[in-house]
Amino acid sequence: MNALKITLAAALIATTSMAFAEAPADAGKGDRAQKMHERMKAADKNGDGKISREEAAASLPRIAKHFDDIDTNKDGQITKEEMKAFHEKNHAAKGGKTS
Repeated sequence: MNALKITLAAALIATTSMAFAEAPADAGKGDRAQKMHERMKAADKNGDGKISREEAAASLPRIAKHFDDIDTNKDGQITKEEMKAFHEKNHAAKGGKTS
C-alpha cells in the first residue's frame, strides 16, 4: 500500500510540474505589456499613435518623469519604438535580459 501511495504522489508531482513547465516563464510579462499598451492608447488623446509631453503629464506620471530620456530623437513625442528601446536599455542595465 505504501508503494502505491508513493507512486501516486510521484505521478501527481510530475503532472503538476509538467503543467507549470508548459506555461511560459514570462506569462505575466504579456499582461503587463498589454496593460501598458492600453494605458498609452488611452493617454494618446489626439490618436496620432504617439505620446506628447502634455499627454504624458496628464495621465502617465512615470513616463512624464523620464520623458526626455525616452524621447531619443527629441521631437517632443514618444513612439512605441522609443518606449521599447528605453525599457530594454533599463532592463539590461539592471542585469536582466532583453527580449
